[in-house]
Amino acid sequence: MASDCISGATSLAHILHRRAERHPERRALTFIARGTEERKAYSFAGLDQRARTIAALLKAHGVQGERALLLYPQSAEYVESFLGCLYAGTVAVPAYPPDPTRLERTLGRLLGIIADCRPKVVLSTAEICAMAAAFAEQVPGLGELTWLATDQQDLGVTPLESPADARSEQLAFLQYTSGSTSSPKGVMVSHGNLLANLAHIGGSVKLGEDSCSVTWLPSFHDMGLVDGLLEGFYSGYPVYLMSPADFLKHPLRWLQAVTAFKVTHSGGPNFGYELCVRKATPEALAALDLSSWRSAYCGAEPVRAGTMRRFIETFSPRGFSPSALFPVFGLAEVTLKAPGPQGKGLVTLGVDKEALKEDRVVPLPVGDANAAELVSCGESEEGYGLAIVDPESRDTVPDGRVGEIWVYGPSVAQGYWRKPELSEETFRARIRGDDSRTWLRTGDLGFMRDGLLYITGRKKDLIIIGGQNHYPQDIEWTVEAALPAVRPGCGAAFSVEVEGEERLVVVAEVDTRQQQGGATLDLNAATATVRQAINEAYQLRVHEVVFLKPGSVPKTSSGKIQRQAAKRAYLERGLQVAEEQAA
Repeated sequence: MASDCISGATSLAHILHRRAERHPERRALTFIARGTEERKAYSFAGLDQRARTIAALLKAHGVQGERALLLYPQSAEYVESFLGCLYAGTVAVPAYPPDPTRLERTLGRLLGIIADCRPKVVLSTAEICAMAAAFAEQVPGLGELTWLATDQQDLGVTPLESPADARSEQLAFLQYTSGSTSSPKGVMVSHGNLLANLAHIGGSVKLGEDSCSVTWLPSFHDMGLVDGLLEGFYSGYPVYLMSPADFLKHPLRWLQAVTAFKVTHSGGPNFGYELCVRKATPEALAALDLSSWRSAYCGAEPVRAGTMRRFIETFSPRGFSPSALFPVFGLAEVTLKAPGPQGKGLVTLGVDKEALKEDRVVPLPVGDANAAELVSCGESEEGYGLAIVDPESRDTVPDGRVGEIWVYGPSVAQGYWRKPELSEETFRARIRGDDSRTWLRTGDLGFMRDGLLYITGRKKDLIIIGGQNHYPQDIEWTVEAALPAVRPGCGAAFSVEVEGEERLVVVAEVDTRQQQGGATLDLNAATATVRQAINEAYQLRVHEVVFLKPGSVPKTSSGKIQRQAAKRAYLERGLQVAEEQAA
C-alpha cells in the first residue's frame, strides 16, 4: 500500500489527487462489457481531472457543504459525480433513477429520499433531466429542484486546482437504506468513517497497488460502492466495473473477467456464487483460470455453507483456492465492513436447530439430521469490537448464547440523517454497567464461539433474497393494493429457507366483506393475483401465499404485526387457514 499517498489525508479525494500527481498514467478504472470487452478507461489523472471539473460545477452553484442527489444508471458519469462531490466538499446522495415500468413504487421511494435529504441540486444525465422536466407538473417536488446534466465533456467551468479541505468528521455521503417510501433512512458517513473502513478492508485482505478487482455490484449501495469501487482508488489498484445486468444475464462473465484481468480481489452475495455454480459447463470451465484470485468475499445476505462448498468443488480445478473464500459481516451503518478479518477460508459450525430456537448454541457434527450448519463471518480485532448483547436487558451474554450483535469502531457512521431519536437508540447504545463507550446496535442476531462470529438471523424484519433487500411493509402494502379482499394491516411477509435458499412467503387475512353480491372468493385466482403483483413490483417469485381467517395474524398489544411470530406459526403449521372457498 502506497503510504505516501494515504498518510495524513483527511478524505479520499486527497488520496486520489495525490495518486494522479504521482502516477498520472496508471490505470484506475475500466468499464467492461460481456466479461472481457473494455469500453471506457480512466487513468488516475483522467479521473482526477473529471472529478475536479464536477467539483468546479458544484462550487459554481454554491453546493459546498450542501447535499447533491446523484441520479444515474451504473455509468462513468455516476463515478465522476460521486468523486466530484468528495472533491467539492458536497454531500453526495446516491440514488437509482425510477424504473419507468414500475414508476408507482420506484418514484415514491425517490420522492421520499428527496423529501428527507432536501438536496440543493440533482446531478444526472441529460436524458434523465429531460424526463424529470416532463414529469415536473404531475410530480410535486421535481420541478423545484435544480437539475444539472454532467454527461457532456464541456461543462463550462475550469477544473479546481485541488480538492477542497475536508475535516474527518465532515459528511461525505448519505447512504439510504430504507425500502419504505414513507420513512427512508440516510446513514451519515463522514470522510473519517470512509477512510477508516477502506483501511479496514485493505488491511484485512492485504490490498495494495499490485492488487486488481472486478465488480458487478451496483455502485449506489455500500458493498458495490465502498469495496467494489472506492477501495481501488484508496489502495491504488485498477478496478474493472461491469453492469449488474451483464452479470445476471451471463453469471460466468464475472469469472471470465477474473481470468482475463488476473483479478486478485472480488466478491458478492451468496446468490452470485450459486449462479456461477449452476451455469458452469465443461466448455466454460475449460476457459477459466482463477489462480490469481486471493480474496473472494461473500456477504450482504446469509452465507450458505453448501453454496461455498459447491463453488470450491466446481472451480478449484480451475485454480480457485479454498483459502481465498472470505465470508464477511457488514452493514451501511458501519460504512460497509464490520469487524473483523477472519480470513481463514470457509469455517463452519454445526449446531442443534431446536436449541437455536431457544437462543442456545449446542454443537453437533455437521451432517447430523438435527444440525444447522452456520458460517463464521468474522472476529474481533484491534480498534474494533464485537459484543453479543441481550437486547432487552442490555447485558452481554456468554459465548454459546444468541443475542443481538453490537459493534464499535472508527467506521461506525454518525447516525441517521434528521432522525436524532433513532440515531441515539441505534448508534449510541450502552451495555448495562459499562459507560466507557457507545455501541452500534446492528439488529442482527448471532453468537461468538472460539473467538469467531456466527450470525443466526435478523432481529430486523428485513427480507434479503437474491442479494436484494426488501422491506416487508412494502410487500404487504402491494398485496393489499392488488387484492381488496385482504384486510388492511392484517398481512405479513417474511422469508423462509427452502433447499438452502431464502424464499418469500406472504400470509394475509381475508376480509369477506369485500366480496360483492355475495360472491365467494376464488382462492386460486386470488393467489395468482398476489403472485403477479409482487413479481411486477419487486421481481420476486413467491414461494407460498396463505390466506387466513380474520384475527389470525399475530399482533402486539398495540396492533403491530409480529412477523417473526407469523413465520414460526407458518413453519409449525399453526396458522388458521381460510376455507377453500371463503364466503
